[in-house]
Amino acid sequence: MKKYLAVLGIIGISMGVVASTAQKPQVGKKKYKGKAFLAGGTIGSGKISKKLFDSLIAYPLAGLDTANKERAVASFMFSYAERGVYEDSTGKLRIMADYYATESTKGKLADDWVAQIRTRSKQGDTAFFFDIKGSYGDSLHTRFPVEPITLIITE
Repeated sequence: MKKYLAVLGIIGISMGVVASTAQKPQVGKKKYKGKAFLAGGTIGSGKISKKLFDSLIAYPLAGLDTANKERAVASFMFSYAERGVYEDSTGKLRIMADYYATESTKGKLADDWVAQIRTRSKQGDTAFFFDIKGSYGDSLHTRFPVEPITLIITE
């Protein structure tokens, strides 16, 4: 009887080890079902001049679905990295970034944010539009994920 219990114990432990080391399914990258652009539908991620950035930042984002049909952008998160020179605790100068972030539920930035970004924007700053949701229509249930936009401001 003890023999059978020992064998069952070894089998149970073996099965536990095999189960715990089994390959788990890989979580894939988020699948986007569209692309977003600044107003006008031609400027996506990349470098952008300060003048052009300041002129387009007040307009809603434009979106395209997988069939390349124009769709409204319903919401997004916005983050702005403003570069500056700071002195650390040892007196050394370092280039660092201050980050500002907000959420848009109407597809465009609020007017006060636009005014602040226009006065602060300069070469080297970066604007991030992420967690963008496109909309097939007016319904809240017809949203789709859109690729993020990263813009680096140049002269």
